[in-house]
Amino acid sequence: MKRRERQNRKQLVLLFSLLLVMLSLTLVSSVFAGKPEYEQAYFNGKTVTINAIEVPQNAPAQAQADLYLVVYPIGWEALGVAPPQCNPCDHEGDGIDFFDFHDHILDSMPANPGHGEFRTLWHVFGVAPAYSFFTGGDPAKDDAVGAAYAQYLPARSEAAVDALLDARLPDGSPVAIEVDTDSYFLCAVVNEHAAP
Repeated sequence: MKRRERQNRKQLVLLFSLLLVMLSLTLVSSVFAGKPEYEQAYFNGKTVTINAIEVPQNAPAQAQADLYLVVYPIGWEALGVAPPQCNPCDHEGDGIDFFDFHDHILDSMPANPGHGEFRTLWHVFGVAPAYSFFTGGDPAKDDAVGAAYAQYLPARSEAAVDALLDARLPDGSPVAIEVDTDSYFLCAVVNEHAAP
């Protein structure tokens, strides 16, 4: 069972990595083409606009802030959840899948918390429902996982992401999983009116 769990986690990491590589290629190519692409993100309950530039993937921890890519559950519309910021964002250009429905959550911004944890280099962490095809758990719990996960959306702050990651089903099973994508972006928080 543990071997299958490791294999499923590797598959999840690969899927998130692919999503983020394609996102970075899309954003970087648009930067070189002239006008940068902008995306919305949440910070402490407020919507801000960011842009991103791919950078070398070997940054020291003290140079990083956290950016959470929170994926919506399969069938989120039927669960009564408002649309995500990316609704959808087909960064890979391979057709729409459930990874294309997600929000971006920042852990800090300039001057907030003020000379604290803000850095311009964002370390991306993926957050997704703890579905059995990721965890190797019981597929019969997938609907309960999706429904419980949906109750935490939209997660508009790092504290809300932490609450989602701490959430459990009545039997103690996790509702969400976090994956370190080992991906980084140089991101700027820009004027909220920059996005079209």
